[in-house]
Amino acid sequence: MAEIPPHRPFSAAARQENVARLGQEEFDLLIIGGGITGVAAARDAAMRGFRTVLIEKDDFGSGTSGRSSRLIHGGIRYLEYYQFKLVFESCSERRVMRHVAPRLVRPIPFLYPLYRGRKPAPWKMRAGLTLYDAMGLFQNVQNHRWLRPAEAQRREPLIAGQGLLGAARFYDAQVDDARLTLTTAKSAHLHGAVLVNHARVDGLMRGVEGQVIGTRVVDELDGLEVEARAKVVVNTAGVWVDTVREMDEHYDGAMTRPTQGVHLVIPRSRLSSQHAVAFDSPRDGRHVFLIPWGDFALIGATDTDYEGSLDNPAAILDDVEYLLEALRHAFPTAQIERDDVVSTFAGLRPLIYAPGAAYALSREHEIVESDSGLISVAGGKLTTHRLMGRQLIDRVQKRLAEKFDVHAASQCRTKEPLEGARIERVPASDVSGEAGKRLADTYGADAAWVLAYAEENPILGERVAPGLPYLMAEVLYGVQHEMALTLCDVLIRRTHVIYETRGGGLEQARAVAELMASRLGWDDDEIERQVKAYAAQVALTQEWRVLS
Repeated sequence: MAEIPPHRPFSAAARQENVARLGQEEFDLLIIGGGITGVAAARDAAMRGFRTVLIEKDDFGSGTSGRSSRLIHGGIRYLEYYQFKLVFESCSERRVMRHVAPRLVRPIPFLYPLYRGRKPAPWKMRAGLTLYDAMGLFQNVQNHRWLRPAEAQRREPLIAGQGLLGAARFYDAQVDDARLTLTTAKSAHLHGAVLVNHARVDGLMRGVEGQVIGTRVVDELDGLEVEARAKVVVNTAGVWVDTVREMDEHYDGAMTRPTQGVHLVIPRSRLSSQHAVAFDSPRDGRHVFLIPWGDFALIGATDTDYEGSLDNPAAILDDVEYLLEALRHAFPTAQIERDDVVSTFAGLRPLIYAPGAAYALSREHEIVESDSGLISVAGGKLTTHRLMGRQLIDRVQKRLAEKFDVHAASQCRTKEPLEGARIERVPASDVSGEAGKRLADTYGADAAWVLAYAEENPILGERVAPGLPYLMAEVLYGVQHEMALTLCDVLIRRTHVIYETRGGGLEQARAVAELMASRLGWDDDEIERQVKAYAAQVALTQEWRVLS
C-alpha cells in the first residue's frame, strides 16, 4: 500500500524524478492517458492507497479534455433521445462537482429562445425542463423559469425578435476544462500518484500467462526508453483508446467512433451576452451554444464524424460557415462576419461506436476488459469524469484484491473537496484589483506564488501578450508548480493565449520560451524548436482561413 510522500511541487523537476521511478518500482496500477478521466482515476486510486502511475504522451488535457465547450452540464438535449440515465448521472455529477471544485465549476444561466413554427413547442420545452429539474433533484441553483418575449429580449437584446414566443431560463455550470484536468492531476500527485507527461506508451508488456504486466515507455523529451511494471493496466486514452487496444494481442475491433466538435472564439464586444444561449442551426436543427467566457464568446459545437489525424484536429471553412450561419440566424442584429472570429479550436469525442447520425450518438461510457487483463474505457463526457474514474477504480480494486491480495486502505473518497479548487480571497498586492481577482479565480491560494514572482522581478509583472490578462509570472509558475514542459503547455493550457489573441501571440512566443529556458535549460536550438512547434498549433486555429 502506498504511503503519501512529503509534498513536492508539481514541477518539471518532480517529473524527472517520476521518470526515474518508472523503471525502479512495480505499481499496483498503471494508467495510460492523462485526460480528465485518466487523472480522475489516478486521484481516486491514490486516495484509496494504491501505488499508482499515470503516463501521458503529450500534456495533461492536451486532447479532448482541453478542447471542450467548457461546460459541466446535465445535457438537456439528451432527453430528446430518451437518455434518462445519462442525464440523471450528469445532473448528479454537476451537483458533486460544484461542491468539490466551487472555484472551477461555476453556475451559468442558460437561455433557450423558442420561435413560432419551430421545434420544440413551448409546452414540450416546459415539460422537458421540469423533468430536467427533477433529474437534478430540484437542487440546482434555481429551477427553470419561462420568460415572456419582452423579458427575454430585455435580458438578451441581441436575440432575434421575429416570431419569438418566449424563452426558457435554466442553470448549468461552466469550467476551464484544461485547468480542471490539471488541478485533478495535481491532487493525484499530492496523494502519492506518480504522473509523467510527455511520455509515450510504445507497447504492452506481457507475463508468462499472456497477462498485461506493464508498458514500454518512451520519454518524448530525451528519447529514454523504460519499462514500467504494474499489476493492473488501465487504458483511458480517450480518442486514442483503440490505438492502445491495438497493442493488445486480444484486440477485437474498434470500440470508438470519433466525432469532431468545432468552436469559434469571438470578442464579446461584438457579441455581448449575459447568458449562455442555446439556439438551433437553420440548416439541420442541431443545437448550437453561445457561451460567455471572460472577454470572449465561445460558439459551438459542430458534431460530425472524423477520420483525420487524431493528434491535430482543426476547423475547416465548412465548420466555420455552419456556425456563423446559425449565429446570424439567432442574433441577426449583431451582423457577425468571418473577420470577427479571433480563432477556432476543435476537439474529438471518443464516443462508443454505433450506427446512426453522429449528433445522436450516446455520450454514455463503457468499460471493457480484454482476455489479457487490459481494462479500457471509452465514451463519456467531461461532466461525468469523476463517476467514470470511480467505476474504473472499483473494478481495479476488485481485481487487485482477488488476484494479488492487495486491498484498499479506504473506499472512494473523490466526493471530498478537490485540493486547490476552493474559492479563495487573495490580496491583489501591487497588481491591479481586477488582475488579482483573476489570479485568485485561476489559482486559488496559489495566486500568492504568482504575485510573489511578479513583486520580486518587475519583468514577471508584464503581460504575456498585449490586451490579455496573463502575466509572465504565470509562465514561471507553470514550470515550477504545474509541470509545464513545453511552450505549448504554457500558451495553450496553463493560459489560453493561443485562442484569445489574433495570431495566437506568436510575437511574444520567443520571450516566453526564453523565460522557460532559464528554468528548463533549453539552448538556442531548443528555443527555436519550441517556437516552431507552437507556431504549428497556432496555424491549426487559423487553418480554415487558408482554405477559404
